[in-house]
Amino acid sequence: MQKRHGITLAGAACTAVPAWGASEESLSLSVIGMAFLMMAILTSLGAWLIHHLGRLAFRRLHATISRLPIAAAIVRSKDGELFYANAACQDMLGVSKVGRRYYYPEGIGPQMMADVLRPVQSGTGFDNVEETLRLGGNQTIRVLISGQLMSYRWQTAWLLFFVAPAKQSNPYIQLEQRVFQRVLNSLSELVYFQDKAGNILGTNTAFDRFWRGRREEGLIQGDPSGIGDVPVIHTWTTAPDGSSRLLETNKTTMTDEEGQVIGMLTISHDVTDWHEMQESLKQEIEKREVTEQILAQRNTLLNSILNASQDPIGLYNEHGVYVGCNEPFARVLGFSARELIGKTARNVIDPEMLQEFYQTDIKVLKEGVTVKTDAYVILETGEPVWYEIVKSPYRDPTDGSAGILLIARDVTERKQAEQQLADAIMELQELSFVDSLTKVANRRSFDEQLRKLWHSHMREQQPLTLILCDIDSFKAYNDNYGHQQGDWALLEVAQVFDSVIRRETDEVARYGGEEFAFLLPNTPLCGGEVVAEKIHEKVAEKAILHGFSDISDILTVSLGVATMTPMPNQDYGELIAMADKALYKAKADGRNTTRLMAELDEF
Repeated sequence: MQKRHGITLAGAACTAVPAWGASEESLSLSVIGMAFLMMAILTSLGAWLIHHLGRLAFRRLHATISRLPIAAAIVRSKDGELFYANAACQDMLGVSKVGRRYYYPEGIGPQMMADVLRPVQSGTGFDNVEETLRLGGNQTIRVLISGQLMSYRWQTAWLLFFVAPAKQSNPYIQLEQRVFQRVLNSLSELVYFQDKAGNILGTNTAFDRFWRGRREEGLIQGDPSGIGDVPVIHTWTTAPDGSSRLLETNKTTMTDEEGQVIGMLTISHDVTDWHEMQESLKQEIEKREVTEQILAQRNTLLNSILNASQDPIGLYNEHGVYVGCNEPFARVLGFSARELIGKTARNVIDPEMLQEFYQTDIKVLKEGVTVKTDAYVILETGEPVWYEIVKSPYRDPTDGSAGILLIARDVTERKQAEQQLADAIMELQELSFVDSLTKVANRRSFDEQLRKLWHSHMREQQPLTLILCDIDSFKAYNDNYGHQQGDWALLEVAQVFDSVIRRETDEVARYGGEEFAFLLPNTPLCGGEVVAEKIHEKVAEKAILHGFSDISDILTVSLGVATMTPMPNQDYGELIAMADKALYKAKADGRNTTRLMAELDEF
C-alpha cells in the first residue's frame, strides 16, 4: 500500500506503469460521470430555485397589484391574451373572471389589445398612450395606458396600467369658453355660477353691474350641491339707481357627464314690473266684487298696465276665450287688441301650436302651477321671433271662473347666441377630421375609418379595397410653378377624386403630401380597378398643365390597388403594405398607370 501510494504520488517505479494506466482510464470515466451527475443536480436545483423565486416574486407582485386603486392587467405580448386583471381593472373595463381565467369584455378582445400594443412593441415600456376602447354595444371609454415589459409564466408579457385621461385645455375649448362668456354677457339676467364648495367660478356683465360694490348681497345662501334648495326665490333689493327691485332667482344644479353634482348655476330676473302688474291685476279683480264702477276702474287700470308693457300679455279663460290683452300680444296673433277680445284660441292659433299650448294650459288649470315654455313664432311681416312664455293661473272673483295669465318675453337674441355657440362647436368637430387645404378627409379620419371598416369586414367576411394614389413628378411641379400653384393643383386634384366617389360609405383622404387614399368598403379587386380607371379618366379630363413632367405634358397619377377579406389573425397594416407595394410597381413601370394586388399574390 505504501509503494502504490508512493508511485501514485511520485510516479518513480517503472513496474507500476501498466497498472497505473488501467486505473487512470477507469478513474476518468468515474470523474466524468460524477461531473454529469452534479450538473444535472445543479440544473434541477437551479430550475427549481428560479421557478420558486419566480412564483414568490409574482406572489408579491400580485399582492401589490391587487391592492392598487388604479386599473392594472397583465397581457401576453405576442397576441394580447389576458393573463390577469385586478379588481379596479375589472370594474373600469368590464373584465370578467371565471375560475382562474380572465376575459375581456365583448367590445375589446385580444386582437384589439394587440393592435393597441403593436406601436410600442419595440420598447420595454411606455407612458400615457391615449386610446378609446369599446366595452360592448355603443359604450366606449377613453383611457391613458402605461406599460412595462416583464416575464410571466415563462412568456413575455406587458404589465399595463389604465387611468381616465384628465381633461386638458386646448384652443378649441378656450374658444368655446370665450363664446360661452360672450353669450352670458349678452343676457340681461343676473347670472353667476359656483362650485360644490361655494366658490364663485364666474359671473356675467349684468350681475357685475347690478351688484357692484356689494357682491356678497347678490349671492344666494345655501348648499351649492342643490340638495334642499328652493328652485325659485323672490327677494326685494335696491338697484344701483336706488329704486326697489324684486328679483326672481332660479337655482339649477350643474352635473358632469357621470351625473355627479359639480356646482350650481344661479339666474336672477328683475320681475318688479311683472310683480306690480300682477298685484294691480289682483287688486282690480277684488274690486269687481264691490261695484260695477270699481270693476270699470280696474279694467281701465288693467288696460293701462297692459299697454305700458312692451312684452306681449294676454288673459284667457278656461274655455280658451281671450278676455284681455295688450297690442303686442294681439299683433303676434295677427289681430288688434279690440279684434282679439272674445275670440277663442282654436280660431286664431295654428293647430300644431295649439296642441302644445293645450298641454301646458291643462297643467296650469288643474295643478294651479306656473309653467314656463319657449315658442317660435313667425310674424305677419315674416320676422321669426323666439318667445319665453310664462303662464300663471288666476280666478275671476266676479264669477269664480278660472283662467290663465300669459306673459311673453322676446328672447330671440339669446336663442341666436345659443345657436351660434352650437354651430361653432359643430364646426370645430368637423375641422378635426378635414384636411385644411384640400377639404377632403385628413389622415386622422382615414386611420379611424380604416380601423372601423377592418373590424366590421372581419365580422361580415366582406372584401375591403384600398387605393393609394401618388401625383407623378409633383416635386418638379412645386419647384417650377411654386408652392402656391402646387396647393392649387392639390385642391383641383382632390375635387376630381371627390367627384369619383359615389357611395356614402366610400372615402377619399389626403394621406400625406401629394399622396391620397381611397377606402372602398364591400368592394372586390375588380371594383377597385374600375374606380382606378375612372380616376385616370377624370384627372386626364382636368388637363392640369405640367410642362416639367417626364411622362406627360399634363398632371398624371400612379395608383396601387389592394383588396383583402380580413381574417382574425391579420392586421390592416397588411392591406396598406399591399397597396403600397402595388403603387411602387406602378411607379417602377413608368407611372401614370395602375397596378393591382390581392391577398393571394406574392407579398
